[in-house]
Amino acid sequence: MIIPFNCDSVRVTSRFGTRTLNGKTENHGGYDMVGVGLWDIVAVEGGTVVQSRIVTDKSNTTWQWGNYVCIKTAAGQYHYYCHMASRAVVKGQTVKAGDKLGVMGNTGYSFGAHLHFEVRKSDGKTKVSPETVLGIPNKTGTYTRSALESDLDVLVKKGIINSPMYWKQKAAQVQYLEDFIHNVAEAVK
Repeated sequence: MIIPFNCDSVRVTSRFGTRTLNGKTENHGGYDMVGVGLWDIVAVEGGTVVQSRIVTDKSNTTWQWGNYVCIKTAAGQYHYYCHMASRAVVKGQTVKAGDKLGVMGNTGYSFGAHLHFEVRKSDGKTKVSPETVLGIPNKTGTYTRSALESDLDVLVKKGIINSPMYWKQKAAQVQYLEDFIHNVAEAVK
């Protein structure tokens, strides 16, 4: 499980899919969640910040998000982090999993401090359940990282290790060591 807060527990207050809010039934494109104990929002995957702004003009379709950050991941997905009180990144910046993006807030169309986390496919339009990225079930409730989940499991899930980039770096290190050993052996002859 990956949590977009700098803490070990998260409370999902509204799931992905159909919901009724203020008497109006509509599709909810992400998860609404609250970090338990800490309000710092962190990137769940690395990528490039393609948007970091606040929208107050109600003629803009994203006005409901208020203060938000959008990250395009290496896989081409778009991750939206919305309703922030403040942002800690700028457009064009590269971020890694775990980097601070901002602070949970109550901006835009919001009824209390929370994070709206939304995932879109590479087309930038098709919304998918955040469960596919976070591993948090698509239902309301409080979710805590398992005490049995090792640090290694977390690193694998965040793509820090056991990812194509990780193995590319490892291969380069192995090649460097093999070249070094070969050169030393040649010099000793």
